[in-house]
Amino acid sequence: MRYYLDTNIIYFLLFNPQEISSDILDVLGDYETITYTSSECIKEFLHLFETDNLSTKKIKANNVIDVIKDDLGITIVPFTEKHLRKLAELPYYEKHKDPNDRIIIAQAISDKIPIISSDNKFHNYVQDGLKFMYNKR
Repeated sequence: MRYYLDTNIIYFLLFNPQEISSDILDVLGDYETITYTSSECIKEFLHLFETDNLSTKKIKANNVIDVIKDDLGITIVPFTEKHLRKLAELPYYEKHKDPNDRIIIAQAISDKIPIISSDNKFHNYVQDGLKFMYNKR
């Protein structure tokens, strides 16, 4: 099965694996699971390095892309016109104002790939076609 990983899941995989629930770990540990992330998640992750000083001895901002791709085996999928068109038609929910999340959600819906996130507000978009797995921490 294929899955998109939200920024928070990648963060937990790298820095705080105990924050990933056992059911999500089972999915991620399945040899048939293929993981993707949006280029938007990578942009968010780089921003975290710039603003929250996430750099460690193991990971620096300039090699985080390699760590995500090579060490975690996650494929980075660029945000395209197809995804923009889905974003343009995606309803706006008052309780979920994060524009980055809406981009990631639009990408997952248009690619028909479930997304794994710790953000419970993603549930709002299930009625719009989002396949969502919630990482309950």
